[in-house]
Order: sequence, then C-alpha cells, then structure tokens
Amino acid sequence: MVFTSPQWVPNDLVEIPETIPVGEFTLIGRPQPQKDPESGPIVTCGISGKSYSREEVKQRVDLLARSLSKELNWSPNADSSLDKVVAIFSLNTIDYMILCWAVHRLNGICLPLHSSSSVSEIAHHMKLARCSTIFTCWPLLSTCLQAAGQLALDRHNVYLMDLPQVFPPNDNIDSKYRFVNQLVEAGRFLNPVESLTWEPGQGTKQIAYLCSTSGTAGKQKLAKITHFNVIANVLQASTYEDVTKKGRSETATGVLPMSHAYGLEVAHIMLWRNDRLIVHPQFDLQAMLTAVSKYHVQRLYLVPPIIVALVNHSALLKKYDLSSVTTVVSGAAPLNEKVSRRLQELYPTWEIVQAYGLTETSIIATLTSPYDIYLGSSGCLLPRVQVRLVGPDGADIDSYDQPGEVLISSPSVFVGYLGDTEAREHTFDFNGWLRTGDIGIMKTSTKGSEHLFIVDRLKDMIKVKGSQVAPAEIEAQLLQHPAIVDAAVIGIADDTSGEVAQAFVVRSPSMMTEASETELRHSVNSLIENALSSIHWLGERITFLEKIPRSQSGKILKKELRNLSA
Repeated sequence: MVFTSPQWVPNDLVEIPETIPVGEFTLIGRPQPQKDPESGPIVTCGISGKSYSREEVKQRVDLLARSLSKELNWSPNADSSLDKVVAIFSLNTIDYMILCWAVHRLNGICLPLHSSSSVSEIAHHMKLARCSTIFTCWPLLSTCLQAAGQLALDRHNVYLMDLPQVFPPNDNIDSKYRFVNQLVEAGRFLNPVESLTWEPGQGTKQIAYLCSTSGTAGKQKLAKITHFNVIANVLQASTYEDVTKKGRSETATGVLPMSHAYGLEVAHIMLWRNDRLIVHPQFDLQAMLTAVSKYHVQRLYLVPPIIVALVNHSALLKKYDLSSVTTVVSGAAPLNEKVSRRLQELYPTWEIVQAYGLTETSIIATLTSPYDIYLGSSGCLLPRVQVRLVGPDGADIDSYDQPGEVLISSPSVFVGYLGDTEAREHTFDFNGWLRTGDIGIMKTSTKGSEHLFIVDRLKDMIKVKGSQVAPAEIEAQLLQHPAIVDAAVIGIADDTSGEVAQAFVVRSPSMMTEASETELRHSVNSLIENALSSIHWLGERITFLEKIPRSQSGKILKKELRNLSA
C-alpha cells in the first residue's frame, strides 16, 4: 500500500528547476506580491545584529566567488565538480550560506563538517572527498590544523570565517590566514566569473553538498545531495505549509548547526520564502531568548535537547518577552511526548510541530500541520512524498496501525553515498525506494488524514522468544512514571529468550526522592507489567544513570548503552 499526502495538501508542485544551482534558486526567492523581496534583511547575526538584505547576499556571493576562483584557480565550466570540493568546519555565521553558494557558483561542492567532529573524522571525510581546501573559525582552528597535518594540507588552503566580537580572534593567529570578509573585499577588484553552462537536467545529478550521516550507527558516510534534491524539498515544505501560512513571511531562529542537513535545509527554505533568519554561532539559551525578544521571533527551529532545556528553565523563560513566538518546530530526533506536553502547558498558544526526515531525504519527509494536529505523530506526508511500510517478511503492509519499515520515494531523495556503492545497494530496494531503517505506523486522525508515527529503529528491535519488541514501547511507559525524567531501552543477549529488554533510567530530582532504587525498580516493574505483555517486562534489568547519552541532535547513543551493559 502506498501512502501519500492528504487531500488538503496541494500535490501539484511548481516545476522543480533542473538547470540552476540551489543558491541561485534561493536568491531569486519566492514571488511575493505583498512586498518587495529585495527590501529588508533576510539574515541577521543574533549576537552582533549585523544583517544582509537579499541584494547584499547576492553581491557577497558574487564577490566571494571571484576571489575563490583566483585563489583556487577554479573556473566555473572547467574540470569536474568532484575536483572542486570545499570543506566547511565552522560555527554558524551569516556568511555560511554565502560561502556555500559561492562554491556552487564555481561548480564546486560543499562538505559541511560538524563543529564537534574529531581530527580523525575531519581527515577521513576530506580524504574521501579529495578535498584540499577548508574554511574554519578561530575557536576550531587548532583541531582543523591537526587534521590538515594528517593530510599534509598546505596552510595556504586554510581560510577563516568571521565571527561576532564575542569570539575575538586570537592575537597569535598567523596573518597568512585570510578571512571571508577579506576575500569578499578582494573580489571587488577582480573580474566577474563566467556564467555556469549547465545542460538540461544537470541539477538532478550535480552534487551540492556532501553531508555526513550514520555517525551513531557505525562508520560515517558522505551522502551525495544534489541541487535538485534541496530545491525539491524547499518547494515541498513551503507548499505544505502554505495551507496555513498562506505565504506569510516569518522571523525564525538559526541555532541549528548549518553543518547538519536539518539546519542547512531550514536555511534554504527560509531564505527562499523571504523569511528572516536570526543566526547564532552555536546554541546558547540566554542568547537565543534575548534574540527572540529583540527581533520578535515567531518560529523556533529546534532539536529535542534544546526543547528539554526550555522546559527545565521555565523560570528563566519568564524573564523574556516571548509573546511573538507562535511555532516550535522539532526535528532530527523524536520529541518525547512528556516534554511536548510540558512545553504546551508552559505556553498553550504555541504550536508544537514535529518534523521527520533523514539526511538521505534532504531532509523533510513529514511535518505536523496546524490544520490537523495528532499528538505524538510526525505529521503528514509532504507533497510528492510517497511512503510504504514493509513487514519483517518483506511484504507491504496494507492496513493502519501495523508497524513496518518506512520506505520513501520523493524527488528530494539523495543519489547515493560517495565512494560506497555497496551501501547504496543496501539503502534502496529493487524498486528504487529508500529504506530508512525506521519502524513506522500509519494512523488516521479524526479528520481522516494519514499520520506517520515513528516507533523505533529497525536495527534496535529486540527479538524476544521470536517476537519483535520495540524499545520505544517500553520507553514510552517508563516515561509515564512520575519519578523518571528520561529513559532508554536496548536489547541484550539472553540464554533462554535469545534477547531481552534492558532499561536505563534517569530519576526525577523532585519525585519519590526518598525511595530506594529497589523500591523504585519495583514500582516501575508494576507499571510495565500492567501495561505491556510479558515479553516487554524488565525485572532486575533496570539501571539508574545520571544522564542518558545522546548525540547533539538528541538521538540516544545506544552503542554507549550497550558498552555499559557488556
């Protein structure tokens, strides 16, 4: 059974451009009859207040492309794009997208590297991508230089991004390192670069970004995201949201790392539809709240750990004027229902929106809409996104409320992994559908719309006496206990059952504080045994931790939990 977007979602997207780079598409912007799309800032530094209008962004892209063409001896229509890869290992800046689009202007490829990347990860990705040029920022320069040393990279090919004054450059930084602003200024004295000459359909195969993926599940890979992929997702998400937004522009936070596919796609969506992006170098709760008040931010793009920080600092939130906020969008990892309810209790007028997608879907596949909210779901499918659910026997599931692996077809689906054709073959089924590795259930709302619920990861399913147990089912019950604030469940080997569930929980600092671990374990077991069948029961397999290990995006690091249980 193939699931599609609801009837209330327009499925007739405008034609997706195939012959222009994503930067050019974004800077053309969506037609906006209500106001001049050239007027006002579209990107602002949340720390310094420095802003660029759309016209200023266009100019900086052009000037930076001129300088890069001279510095790197690159011509837009010469050589393979795979020979023109630029790594970006930096905190967020208002020049981040400008740099990306300047590289694309030369027919190059961007390799965003997470600011938390290790020396070995940076070196591995750059070597795989045959990349010999990197932009970083001074707080990350030391790590960058260690990676450059491993690659025997000439320091002449190490450049610096400009950060606001709260990150003053170290006086010891060698003057040989050039900053983006210096390159932009130098571009004023250089001739314009020649126009790109793309053949019809080139955008569908031309790589725009090499995005790292699967870092928590094994060896990291580089996903090849094309210009067409990104443009398609911009149009899909915008068309879906226009049902309620009606094309209105908004001001939104930019605390998501642009080195992550989620933050990267959000930046493209916002800047195309004439929204204003308030960029923060990294997440700082008070700095973000200050910017929300100052710039009257309406939309918060966040990840679950940041939302947890909000609800855990409710007293701090009351010190700021957050009256402008209308929407919170959560992505990159599932948002705990208890956390969602707590945030809704604090701010009943805020719409809490859950997005679901992968780096490989570039990136949004489903989104909650204010038109039809179904608590706990990841929302409905975007236009031209199709989903199948496949059971353990390989057969399609043709009914609601039955779990199966989520397979996706969409114009935003990536084209494969760099240098890893074997991984690509395992990622797509024989019909070309993307295998996500996520276990999902499709349910219908009271309005009759189909909503996708992500219940677990395929690789995390626990096989107890031949039956499959979803850790998320047990985790959901654990979080119903008043004395538990966080929980994670993994499968461990068992001589009798093959596998059994092992739980890790974090105690509440305010509930049942006098109870011993033995008493609390008994209370938790009673809850689980009353709610779930015996294959879900835990017994003594409940471990108390101070904190559940999670990635920056909020995903549980189950590999670390397995190490703890070994």
